[in-house]
Formats: sequence, structure tokens, C-alpha cells
Amino acid sequence: MKVFIAGNKLFTLVLALLSVGVMLLLAACGSTPGYANNSPLASSGTSTSKNSENSSPHFEIELKHSPIGTTDLSWNPKNDELLVKISLTGLAPNSSHAAHIHAGTCAVDGSVVYPLNSVVADAQGNAVSETKIEHVRQGIPAHGWYINVHNGLTMSDIDHRPISCGNIANSDTSKKAMQSVHVTMGTTSAPNEAASGKATLTSKDGKFVLTITLDGLQPNSKHIAHIHAGSCEAQGAVLVMLNSVVANADGKGTSSTTIEHLPSSNNGMYINVHTGATMSELSQPVYFNPIVCGNTSKS
Repeated sequence: MKVFIAGNKLFTLVLALLSVGVMLLLAACGSTPGYANNSPLASSGTSTSKNSENSSPHFEIELKHSPIGTTDLSWNPKNDELLVKISLTGLAPNSSHAAHIHAGTCAVDGSVVYPLNSVVADAQGNAVSETKIEHVRQGIPAHGWYINVHNGLTMSDIDHRPISCGNIANSDTSKKAMQSVHVTMGTTSAPNEAASGKATLTSKDGKFVLTITLDGLQPNSKHIAHIHAGSCEAQGAVLVMLNSVVANADGKGTSSTTIEHLPSSNNGMYINVHTGATMSELSQPVYFNPIVCGNTSKS
């Protein structure tokens, strides 16, 4: 029995697998971050449901913005020091990102107030960055600051795009006591960084079809998509290369992939869609950058 989980929804897919062949191994692609395979999963065998072959058992997974995380700010009136801690999951593995506190809001860009230490992801796409800022004599303002994390370290268009943003709101601005603010990091106004949607698996005639639908993409853009081992919070190797998500002029993207054999993983599985449009682009973390992600389940 396979159980796939999406948020608070639980979908159970009952499968009886009859294999008469050997699955083709996916080719290794060691130069791409977090990438183990680069060809579609295939099998000479068949997979069928315990129901009739024309039935359509399915699961539906919510695909949400990636990366996700929080920022915690703490100001000490005794020494005027501001501590900033950024914690994110769902970054491109082994990537590095510029981060700042800006004046304004996530919706209205402003100038940099304080540069922060770079956010550096580990091999699973997780990062924690801490910065101590001295001489912050006025503390944390009630509003008018926001924090963002960029796609890379340089000022080029693709690097400079913010991929995670959060408005800073301080409900207690008294300068006589410690100030603490917790910020939830979310979507941004950069291309593709507010996309969301779902992935649906259906079954018919012994084959499986995985369909991805997304809103909020850059019009007429194209994006590589995969099923990975692991989770959005602990990324792993690619199990299945899916057909690319292609957006129309309204930024609505779709992808449909027929899979003869469903993958499995002891560490769970997840689906993500990347910034990049080609396999060669995915060798660079700024294009490998996941824009949406959704966990399925442990096998």
C-alpha cells in the first residue's frame, strides 16, 4: 500500500505490481546539483491497479513556493546590537545567496538598510545564516523594513532575483527592553517566484500519468521538473525526469508525463519544478533553483 500526503489531505493508492522486465537505469549526471539521473524512468514491465485497468486511482499533491523558512530578529538596547538569523529549506543544493534588510516592503522594493551574511545551502538545500549588526540605535521599526534572499551572489539579473522575502513588523518598539520579531519568509515579485499549483497522478490501462498544473509563471516560460528521492526539506537524487512545464501567455503552466513504473524510495519522494529550461542550465545553482515543491510520501 502506498500513501501519498498533501498538506492535510490523505490519498491512498493501492497498487499490485507485476514485473516481467528490468527497469532501465537512469544515466548519471554528476555535474548538476542534487542530480543523479537525467532520463525518464522506463520499464519493459507493466503496473496495474487492483481495480479494473480502466479505473483511475489518483493522488493530488499541492505544489508550493520554494524555498520556505523564517527569519528571527533580536535587538538588545544595552549594546544596540541587532542579531538576524535566517533559516531556509528548499534552496538549490550547495548554493550561495546574498541577503539584505531593505527599506520598504516585499511588494515595493527599497534601498538596502543592512547587508547580511550570505545564505549558504548544504547538500540537501538547507541553510542557516546569522548576522550581528552593531550600532542599531533605534531598534527594529514597527514597519518599513523587509528582508530578502537573492538567487545568487552577483548583480546579474538571474542572480539578483529575490527568491524569498518577508516583511518585518515589530509590535513592541520600546527601547527600554529587548525587541524580538519572527518573520515568515515567502514568495517574491521576481519571475516565477510566486508560482503554485498541484501534481495529480492518474492510472489507466496499466500506465500512470503525472500531470502538473501551475499558475504564476513567467509568460511563455519553460521549466525542468522531476520526481526526487527525499523531501522538499531534505532533497535527494532524481528518480524520474518529467516532461517540462510549459507556460502559456497568461503564465499558466502544464506538464503531462506517462510513467510505466512508479518509483520508490525509503526516504520518501517529492516533486519539484526548477527555474531552468534546459538540462545544461541545471548545472548552475541559479537555474537549478526550485520554484515549487511538494512532498508525496515514504514508499
